[in-house]
Formats: sequence, structure tokens, C-alpha cells
Amino acid sequence: MIVAGREGGDGVRLVLEAEEAMLLSELADQVDSVLLLGTEDDPALGRLFPNAYPDDASASRDYTRYTRESLVDGKRQAAQSVRDATAAPGDRGLVEIELDQSQAWGWLTFLTDLRLILAERVGVVEEGSDDADESRDDYLRAAYEWAGFVQGSMLEVLDPMP
Repeated sequence: MIVAGREGGDGVRLVLEAEEAMLLSELADQVDSVLLLGTEDDPALGRLFPNAYPDDASASRDYTRYTRESLVDGKRQAAQSVRDATAAPGDRGLVEIELDQSQAWGWLTFLTDLRLILAERVGVVEEGSDDADESRDDYLRAAYEWAGFVQGSMLEVLDPMP
């Protein structure tokens, strides 16, 4: 994977191996499934939609009632944009993706959502901690770390440190 700035300096250019693009597309499908089919007691949804008012049940219900649908829609749109962009490999088995600023931030939303879901599934309690359940799926742990690499690389391009 190569992450670089776009010509003209506005946005991000990604060059993915076909397998990486396929993985991102499959992970976007899984995020969408959690958003659509997840039950209220799914801890991954708890990470995606934390309780805004933990000390006020009435305010929490109102907040959820008024915001949840639009939040889910935004997260689903972010996942769909990743699926759309990673759909077809180009020449030489590479997928080249050009994202403007807005699209790149949408991808970052997706990567954040993905990492929150994966963190819950592998038992990561806090970033950088060793609290993860070692008996959980290594594939999910690797996907979590890889998504973090992609996210970090995109952020370096979008918001470089002076």
C-alpha cells in the first residue's frame, strides 16, 4: 500500500494491491452488517454509539431517538464509499484511488468505525495497551492493526506535522 498526497496537494492518493482492496471492501461489508443487524446489546455498537448521557436515562433516550438514524446513515455512507472505491482492480492488479479532502475524511470515519468494532471483537480496551484477549482471532487483530496503519498514513498526508 502506498498513501501519498494528490497532485495539487488537496486530498489523498492510495495505491492498493488487489488483495488489500478486496479486504477493505469485505471489512466495509462487515461494518455495514453490524450497523444494520447489530442488536442493542452488541458491545461493538456501544463503542460506535456511546451513551451521551450516562447519568440521565431520559436524556439518553431522547438523544438516541433524535440522532441515531442520521449517525447510522453517515457511517453506512462512509462504508459504501470504501466499497465503491475498492470495487475493481486496475492494471497490474493495483487499485488506485484518488480522494479529495471530503472523501478522505469519510474514509477516516469508516476506518475509525472499523477499528472500534474490531477493538471490541479482540478485546482492546485502550489504544496501545496489552489488555487484548490473546485467545481471540489473530486475523481480526491483524485487521485492526492494518486499519490503524492506513488511518495513520492518511492522517499524515492530510494533516502533516510542521
